[in-house]
Amino acid sequence: MTDRAVTVAEAGEAAVLEVLSGAPVQAGDDPVGNGDDAAVLGPAWATVVTTDMLVEGTHFRRDLTSWRDLGRRAVAQNVSDVLAMGAECTRILVALAVPGRTTMREISDLADGIHSEAARSGAVVVGGDLTSADFVVVGVTAIGTLPHGAAPVRIDGAAPGDRVGLTGLPGRSAAGLALLLAGRPDGPLARAYRVPHTPVGTGTAAREAGASSLTDVSDGLLRDLSGLTRASGVAADLDRAALPVDPELSAAAESLGAADVDALVLDWMLDGGEDHGLLGTFPPGCAVPDEFTIIGTIRAGEPGEVMIDGTARTPGGWDSARGAN
Repeated sequence: MTDRAVTVAEAGEAAVLEVLSGAPVQAGDDPVGNGDDAAVLGPAWATVVTTDMLVEGTHFRRDLTSWRDLGRRAVAQNVSDVLAMGAECTRILVALAVPGRTTMREISDLADGIHSEAARSGAVVVGGDLTSADFVVVGVTAIGTLPHGAAPVRIDGAAPGDRVGLTGLPGRSAAGLALLLAGRPDGPLARAYRVPHTPVGTGTAAREAGASSLTDVSDGLLRDLSGLTRASGVAADLDRAALPVDPELSAAAESLGAADVDALVLDWMLDGGEDHGLLGTFPPGCAVPDEFTIIGTIRAGEPGEVMIDGTARTPGGWDSARGAN
């Protein structure tokens, strides 16, 4: 059923779901995996559940994102939310809306991306749903687990004196999108936009190290840190010189003809979003995992306030109700 000439409307729901679900599979001691009316999950000390959507025209453009990358990205952005609770992702469900003219080859490519990213995260696909629509919507529900006796790492636990740590290199996705919009589809930054690299294992490492709070960087480093500090009733000071910088960012800004390369790079890093690294706080004396770079400290102050080298900056980034700021 992967002939490009066969459309979703011609193949029917059962055939599409068969491609999306793959072979019947179940995770661990789940009594029922995919292929039935619902999956039945095995017992767990604590279950972590999150869901998110990718909507064509709002979150992605078909001319900039392949079907396989769309599948990977939809899974990755949900997995990062599970990791941000200090858990490991184990199961994935997918809800898909596509136009009837979508080909089964495109569905196959999407499914390949979904399953490959789930496997990289240590998860399996246990179910899904399909409907027709005028444009593409991919909704993923990610389920994770915490080991017996382990508490989730919440967003509201930061305290004065904690250090702020970040995984990965912020701004790569935003720079990649700028390059794609300028007609430059190749290179590591464009790939970083198409498929974020979720830091599998680092949420668990942060929890085991004693992190006081944790979140993922999806809406922009500054906006997500402001949200963390607001939830915790504290403020934060960032050290610009401590921010981990990908040298590719400056090269990208120069190639795009930026009037102020440093300012554009900083905008990408602070407000770009969709890097899906983890942002955490670590109390004094806590051994910070190697994957985290210390970029600032938590202090008493106006909840949600973030200062950069002593200067306040209003967060830009993404607001799900308003779009980009």
